[in-house]
Amino acid sequence: MRQRAESPPIRATSLWLLPGSTFSLCMGRRRSNLIGAMENFSKLQVLPVSFLLLLGCAGSEGWNTRKCLSDPSCPFPIVSAHRGLCGDEPENTLAAYRQCENMGVPMVELDPRQTADGHWVIMHDSDVTRTTNGEQLYGTRVGVDELTIEEFEALVIDDQRCSDDPDSNPARCHPPTFEQVIEGTGPGLLIDADFKSGDAAAFGDLVRSLGATDRVLFFDNDADSLRAYMEHAGGGIVMHRAHDAQEVGQIMSALGEELELKWIHIDPAYLADALAKVADTGVRLYLNTWDYNVDTWLYAAEAIDDPEQKAEFERKAFELLDELVRDGAMGLGTDRARQISSYLYPNGLGNQ
Repeated sequence: MRQRAESPPIRATSLWLLPGSTFSLCMGRRRSNLIGAMENFSKLQVLPVSFLLLLGCAGSEGWNTRKCLSDPSCPFPIVSAHRGLCGDEPENTLAAYRQCENMGVPMVELDPRQTADGHWVIMHDSDVTRTTNGEQLYGTRVGVDELTIEEFEALVIDDQRCSDDPDSNPARCHPPTFEQVIEGTGPGLLIDADFKSGDAAAFGDLVRSLGATDRVLFFDNDADSLRAYMEHAGGGIVMHRAHDAQEVGQIMSALGEELELKWIHIDPAYLADALAKVADTGVRLYLNTWDYNVDTWLYAAEAIDDPEQKAEFERKAFELLDELVRDGAMGLGTDRARQISSYLYPNGLGNQ
């Protein structure tokens, strides 16, 4: 794992702006450690969020991801690997999710869809042509909802490493079912389910039957879908989407209590206003870091060989990331989950 760059500067006077009760909670747990750190670093006037979390919250024991998903007092931002992109494994495959888990990423984002015969599978697109050999196998009948589970499981991922003998590595070379993801990864790996299509009630039944209700964050724009999922999942943790700060307030007023809302997904440019709408409600905000150029700088760092320039690009990325977390972002969807997790969780996850 590549060593992260020098921590970007955040003024110590700004640490008190961490969202909700994050900083006070950390202080309550490890007040002496933090006070000592503040005294030792007072001349530098800088402390990154990762340093704060290390001394104030994580200690040496790590943290429990499943508890953190539902507990608004959890001080840790939760990084979610978009389509399981953490390394060199193909998107939305079991191999990719396992790779994220092994790299210390707490959550993976995936895209549940229902097959023609009612099974739950993972595929971002509505058809299978971009990522598999579906067109070669089935011609124009390539929609996920047109295929049976047997036909879906026969698909081969479009990856050079799968061209000779795909069955030698099914986790990499065949798109997974939802059950395979839950059963094929550890219980501490959170699932960010960006619901694409199908019967939300049936999906809730499946999540409940797999004992994963407190492991799955169910994301949809439709309130009826969220209601159906919660009823059938035995509670469940759901996330609605708001397209502007006004909509955040509307969602909170109309659905916050009914859905026991824990998360709202927001778009760029209104983080501060959205945070004001959810203040003291226990609702946390989720955003995509690529909308704020964090991923852009990390991509740029990967593309160059000069160590000084690489470190500078990483510094810029983590400076932006620290600002987002300090300003209230507690869910972080990203295509660079490995780097961001390594930066934010210097002690790892733990899942005690």
